[in-house]
Amino acid sequence: MAPALLALLPLLLLALPPRAAGAVAQDGAAPITLVDEAAARGVTALLHCGDPVKRRYLLECIGCGCALFDKDGDGDLDLFLVDAGTIGPPPDLPEGADPLAVDWKPRKDGQCRLYENDGAGRFRDVTEASGAGIRVFGQGVTAADYDGDGDLDLYVTCWGPNRLLQNDGSGRFTDVTRGTGVGDPHWSVGAAFFDADGDDDLDLYVGNYLAMAIARDPDCWRKVDCPFLDVPAACGPKGMVPETDSFFRNKGDGDFRDMSEKAGIHDHEPRYALGVVAFDHDQDGDVDVYVGNDSRANSLWDNDGKGRFFDLGDLSGAAVNRDGVAQASMGVACGDLDGDGLFDLAVTNFSHDDNTVYRNEGGGNFADITARHPFGSKAYLSLGWGTEFVDFDGDGALDLFVANGHVYPEADVRAPELSWKQQNRVYQQVNGILRDVTDTAGSGLQRKASFRGAAFGDVDGDRDVDVVVMAMDEPPALLINQGDGRDALLLELRQPTGMNRFAIGARAVATVGGKRLARQVRAGGSFASMSDLRLHFGLGGAPRIDRLEVTWPDGTRQEFGDVAGGRTARLVKGGAIETVAAPSAPSASDAGGGR
Repeated sequence: MAPALLALLPLLLLALPPRAAGAVAQDGAAPITLVDEAAARGVTALLHCGDPVKRRYLLECIGCGCALFDKDGDGDLDLFLVDAGTIGPPPDLPEGADPLAVDWKPRKDGQCRLYENDGAGRFRDVTEASGAGIRVFGQGVTAADYDGDGDLDLYVTCWGPNRLLQNDGSGRFTDVTRGTGVGDPHWSVGAAFFDADGDDDLDLYVGNYLAMAIARDPDCWRKVDCPFLDVPAACGPKGMVPETDSFFRNKGDGDFRDMSEKAGIHDHEPRYALGVVAFDHDQDGDVDVYVGNDSRANSLWDNDGKGRFFDLGDLSGAAVNRDGVAQASMGVACGDLDGDGLFDLAVTNFSHDDNTVYRNEGGGNFADITARHPFGSKAYLSLGWGTEFVDFDGDGALDLFVANGHVYPEADVRAPELSWKQQNRVYQQVNGILRDVTDTAGSGLQRKASFRGAAFGDVDGDRDVDVVVMAMDEPPALLINQGDGRDALLLELRQPTGMNRFAIGARAVATVGGKRLARQVRAGGSFASMSDLRLHFGLGGAPRIDRLEVTWPDGTRQEFGDVAGGRTARLVKGGAIETVAAPSAPSASDAGGGR
């Protein structure tokens, strides 16, 4: 996973030109403040990923994602947390014994957790009653209405096989993997639902990492020496066998067929896939797929409109950085950073490397513009995971969030400039430049952990964007945005019929005071996580949107003038924009004392 590191690297770093230090927002930008309220709001689950030592298998180092989605259609965001359980020595290990010297067999006992939102951003654990508490070695999750019945289902990626959980509409789930054909047996991480072939149902792309069958060879770690800065560490991914990604086509009845080979996915060498996002990169009306690969060039799968893909990563400029070097990519952010109507990309990478920002220049071309943004040495030394372009301050311009955490606990003892536990970072866009405002962006960003997946959405109903961030072998962070979302428009797009009721792939462009704000409905992205399907438009204090143009997945367009902000609204295809009443929080007696 790590780029080749020389023994003298710390000395060489001191000789590098100084990077721009993080700066606070200026030029009148509103401050960004995020406060971690996970425990106070009831999110207390301790999530695991293998043995805390993290020295046997890379499987224990990758970590998990999460989902913010409305499980029961009540208008608020519920929370699904993926757990990987434990892989380590037996539970009866003698006190003081060296866990690395004990013979053992892998145990798969992680339990995913589901939390229900009370309407005001307080949560109670409903795992047992919901049926969503599957016990798997989980990795990631995405949510979509795969069967067209009007509710959101869950797809959980795992150290194979993956699981599909069907929602009955009330937030109760049934594992239907066996009969639907999507139980990918590989080690899968990122995944995305989207309509690949224009037939109105949702297909599924799954990013697969590497072949690791430790059940067949539980002592393989003893046979290979993989030092990180001269300290024994988990091996991989270099030198290990990458898995080919998978593409499953929806047959129209909620069942799927593996079309990976016919779709062209097998025409290219396999790579170590982690981050996956589906979006229309060239505005030709179909949905493409971008994959962040670990230690190999990233992939940009261009869709021909019929669900056949061609990797244009190298030709597009989005496969490698500005120096032509493949990076070790983890998470992927996608959004219109510069207001030109085209969706740009950001990719999080390993430590001692930059996170990379690609500007979409149109015509299928991307340019690495990382050097324009003074991310600073703290970003360079961090190891990034979950990420997204988010308008935290409500000014209409997208900011950038990056979750950080190393893969090797050994980083603490061998590299003084590194650490296993790291801070998440926020970069505020001011006059087109992303500036590090982490140090002034609230107490929630001062916590250090080895963070992984991140999901984004309005948790507490105040129309600004909050963040859930997973942490290795710790409870997650729930970062509540303290900003003022009173002027924002939070827009839900729905289709009244068909198999894509939540309009995944639809695009909306709001014009506010001469600025264009483009957003797209996506199921997947960040690192192994799922964010709110509703589209968030910060209006920068303006009371109204001058013009709103919506392009539905089939290409149908609707335009509206003089759209009021300051509300949560719903647009059903062919209808008018209607205000949605805020969900009401139950009384303490209604909540059943669950918190």
